[in-house]
Amino acid sequence: MIKLIAIIAIGLALFYSIALAALYWLQGRLVYPLEQIQSLINPAFDARTEAITVTTNDGLQLTGRYRAPPDDAAPLVMLFHGNGEDITQRAHIALELIDAGYGVLLAEYRGYAGNPGKPHEAGLYADALAFHTFAAARSSFLVLHGYSLGSGVAVQLASVAHVDALILEAPYTSIVEVAAARFRLFPVRTLARDRYDSLSRIASINVPLLIYGGTQDRVIPPLHFQLLFDAAHGDKHGDKHLAMIEHADHLNAWESGGRAHVMSFLAALDDARATVPTRPGVL
Repeated sequence: MIKLIAIIAIGLALFYSIALAALYWLQGRLVYPLEQIQSLINPAFDARTEAITVTTNDGLQLTGRYRAPPDDAAPLVMLFHGNGEDITQRAHIALELIDAGYGVLLAEYRGYAGNPGKPHEAGLYADALAFHTFAAARSSFLVLHGYSLGSGVAVQLASVAHVDALILEAPYTSIVEVAAARFRLFPVRTLARDRYDSLSRIASINVPLLIYGGTQDRVIPPLHFQLLFDAAHGDKHGDKHLAMIEHADHLNAWESGGRAHVMSFLAALDDARATVPTRPGVL
């Protein structure tokens, strides 16, 4: 009996070790499964935006889509998509923002949608910065909108570059915490290479903030939305907002009520910017 127990214990230990090694080596595919949702063909999106190319600080040329704001007073909204999609999955949002009178820039990551390179945390941060450089040369009113994986990219960008507001859809406190809850038997916090630790960064971002997500999100628990909101300061007036969209899940928060919150938030930014008093001698 003792020998049998020992054999079982050794077998379980071997199985656990193999599973642990597989989890470590495959974590890149878990975080970046690339496009798991088929790219959408949207003639209106293609017609109303233009293809642009940016160059990252490590020499990659990445394509994205751009529509200029209709005037200098309108914000340019930079959209950062999730991990199992590409920018075409954000096309409907881009078109609604264009219809509302805003410019859009849809950032595409390395390794996605035919772009060169392999995705990793530092790489996606470099990608975002390259698109920000493009945007900042064309607009002085920049708003970031990051969804799921893109929420961590947007938070990091807002912590190191000038932006005027930040919108997060279905955001996480960190990728590590999401993975740790999913793989409870493994030391994920020790093994993770990419972390996207938004919780440690968000308090340093002093701009108006909107966080929204579905109460039925089974990918990123809504508790993450609340924890980020609690840690954030917003701008100097404490302008921050949390919208829990009832009955929405990870994929449909925009359609289920998020759109109204985003449009209201952007309209308030427009109003606040229009009422900023002009300094003496400055036109």
